Amino acid sequence: MANSFTARRQASLDQAERTGRANYHVAVSSRRTSSGTVPTLKVTRLSDERVIYPFQGHADMPFFENAQAAEDYAQAYGLQLVDGDIAVPE
Repeated sequence: MANSFTARRQASLDQAERTGRANYHVAVSSRRTSSGTVPTLKVTRLSDERVIYPFQGHADMPFFENAQAAEDYAQAYGLQLVDGDIAVPE
């Protein structure tokens, strides 16, 4: 029982230490379609495990010529979302 208490306490300490961008996980990838390469993005706030993106009603991502360009776009867009959530959290 002491081990589970220690693990929970450590997890809460880890969460308390996360601030700014370190409190977010930005997962970036891409997928090929017949029209081009589309970036994929998932942004999660780690402190409460809330998914910031994608959300219901989000706009479609644009098409790109290659995977690297798509992933670079998704990374930059994800960091904009993180900065916006830091400035005005829900």
